[in-house]
Amino acid sequence: MDDAKDAEFSLKVMINKEKTRVLFAQADSHFADILLSFLTLPLGRIVKVLEKHYGSVEAPTIGSLSNLYRSVANLEVGSHFVTEGAKQALLNPTSSFEDKYAGLKLDITDFQPAQYFSCSVHSKRFRSVSIYYDTTRSTCPSWDCDRKLKKVVDEKGPKATSTDEVFTVHKASFIISDDLQILPNETGIVGIVVSLGITDMDKAELINVDLGFNEIMNLLMTSLTSPTPLSDVILNKTRQINTSILESPPLLQNVAMEENPDFKKLSLKVMIQKSTGKFLYAQAKEEFIEFLFGLLHIPLGGAEYVFAGKTCFKAIDNLYRSSADLIDKYFKSPDTKNRLMKPNLVHGCISGKYIFPLTEECLPADYIDNINWFSSIKFPNGKGSYLTGPQIYHVADDLTVTPLCIVSMFSSLREQKISISDVKEVELEIGLKEALGILKASLTSTSALSDALLSHISIKQPKREV
Repeated sequence: MDDAKDAEFSLKVMINKEKTRVLFAQADSHFADILLSFLTLPLGRIVKVLEKHYGSVEAPTIGSLSNLYRSVANLEVGSHFVTEGAKQALLNPTSSFEDKYAGLKLDITDFQPAQYFSCSVHSKRFRSVSIYYDTTRSTCPSWDCDRKLKKVVDEKGPKATSTDEVFTVHKASFIISDDLQILPNETGIVGIVVSLGITDMDKAELINVDLGFNEIMNLLMTSLTSPTPLSDVILNKTRQINTSILESPPLLQNVAMEENPDFKKLSLKVMIQKSTGKFLYAQAKEEFIEFLFGLLHIPLGGAEYVFAGKTCFKAIDNLYRSSADLIDKYFKSPDTKNRLMKPNLVHGCISGKYIFPLTEECLPADYIDNINWFSSIKFPNGKGSYLTGPQIYHVADDLTVTPLCIVSMFSSLREQKISISDVKEVELEIGLKEALGILKASLTSTSALSDALLSHISIKQPKREV
């Protein structure tokens, strides 16, 4: 995608006279498609592309997700994952929109071309539409053949062009606010001023701005860390992230959904300091770790759907809610809009007992006859199962996951000058409510477990002697 890195967007931008903030920008469908592509990216993919661009030291920390992603990278394959492919599926989460990214004028998604597999006897090729844990074990699904499939390198394929429609209709024009609200250009100047609450248009001035690959990467980053991403990028208003702007409202406010009846609640042992009520660490079986690692597959728009457009990424919340308000004629199709508002997860990354109200992408029609082949051969322990077991893991408050080592736990408590008598072990059941709390806290907080779970734990303070 080197050509895409050389592309640029030209925007007409209205700023205030003091040049301290962007009022709004006028953009074409290509730029709107880039913004909407943010919603399609799996959470783990966002961590990956930011670290790839900025480096592990300079990349912004995305809540507790960055530590969760690094935990996957640091765990050894032979000791923890069913195959190397299982680990790679978590480190390189694919999107159900993967085939759309080639049509973006400028791609920052780390686009992964489709892989194909073929049999040495049968001429039919099978496109990779799922997360394959171990492709070397794959055999031809034809009823009279059990030969191993060979991976076919096909990076070219049908190439989309910059004139193709990706998410929005070609030639549509939009107004983008500083905080990423997206409005149709036909809203008109009065409607724009009223909708965006602009009070100083008389002192506004127009500038022309060109944005390239680096600026779009900065826009992705600031959309997750700032309420004014356009000003940050266009006017170079770099600022230290203010965590108060990311503070969550009540965790489950305006979220109404039913728990999957097939989901079996997860158990989690939490260690609390009695005297202070401080969260120390959690002790978890592989089932809970599978749940945590599964967060990396959730698209950003999927998190928006689950929390009804209130994830506390203020700019992304605005992008999601304003896109939902756009009428269907601005999208490539009504189905395109529906998929953006509730993105599917890629096929195979979740089990049938998934806790969140998100669904996986369906297999193409010509794969249905071979669905048993895809669900059994490709996933050694079943779909959505990445880890071997039984194993016990240590989970820090910031979702850093490591193998549990009792000796290290004793040493850590001693270094913190915490006596064993001051430690209380609480066993929790993790259902939908707790899972939602962990997901939401993981987006913006580096103390995800205590933020999500401490309210469920009662710590009785010792009575003071009079």
